[in-house]
Amino acid sequence: MFALSKVITCGLAVATVTSALAVTAPAAEARDDFAAGLAGGLVGGLIGGAIASQPRGPVYEGPVYIDPPPPPPPRRVYYERTYYRPAPAPRCHYEWRENDWGEAFRVRVCPY
Repeated sequence: MFALSKVITCGLAVATVTSALAVTAPAAEARDDFAAGLAGGLVGGLIGGAIASQPRGPVYEGPVYIDPPPPPPPRRVYYERTYYRPAPAPRCHYEWRENDWGEAFRVRVCPY
């Protein structure tokens, strides 16, 4: 869409200049006055050049290559003081068992 608006703007500018030249062409008679025409052309060129060279919108530059960031430092290791704690004593309990003849007796069972 932006290119189409540029084409339309340029077309209108060309049509304006062409119509202005066509209307004033028969009436323009220099009559050996070359210096005035040259001065008018120079002044018009300077003014037109100043108008055409106005600052434009943002101009995008090429890509900028930078070095990758350095790797992060190694993680610090913090040691905590630990104390030896003996393993807790096994929780023993009593169960009823039977021997080969069916007699019941209590046994202390301590799981590991």
